Amino acid sequence: MSLQYEPVIDELSDEYPDRPELYFMRSSHRRERRWPRVIGIVQIIVGVLIAFLGALECFIIPMAESKDYKHDIRFDQSTCYGAGLIAGFVMVLTGSTAIRASLSKRKTTVYRFYNLTLFTLLLYIGMTVFLIVAYANGWTNKKAYPEGSHMHQVHMFVTIFTVLGLLFALTAVVLYYDVVCCGENKLWEWWATSLCSACYGK
Repeated sequence: MSLQYEPVIDELSDEYPDRPELYFMRSSHRRERRWPRVIGIVQIIVGVLIAFLGALECFIIPMAESKDYKHDIRFDQSTCYGAGLIAGFVMVLTGSTAIRASLSKRKTTVYRFYNLTLFTLLLYIGMTVFLIVAYANGWTNKKAYPEGSHMHQVHMFVTIFTVLGLLFALTAVVLYYDVVCCGENKLWEWWATSLCSACYGK
């Protein structure tokens, strides 16, 4: 099976208009590889849902259930310090970068997308572990919330969608690994060049 590289000229990005770089798409049997537009849209939708659920447990439900209006905002153990909000905003940013990469196809934009995807994957791994540990320690189990409160149910949805976000981030890393890291323009070489430039000031 032979591999062919098809040059794609970036006509949609306004970065470096006087330097029309080419980004090579790796294809097999002349079939063009799909870029992360669909997964970017899905990531944005999931990110908005997670951020909304995070806002529910941090702001909306505490304000609705508060009787003395002294605990309207909750960034404490019961909400895992706003983990849902943070996870949602990062996922929306990652999805937006994925869509931009699918439109632009410039090396710099694709690198930015993959770097942010790797960061999101690591963040979601940490968030998932943190949510599990918080539940195991009794921070977010049903007994930790006032009787009749909906905080526990909302937090369970935050946990579920965070795990889904982790799966989407992992999918993006696996799907586009060969394009970004094993193609004509290797991400590892760009990392090494950037590190050397930062260390030696060149």
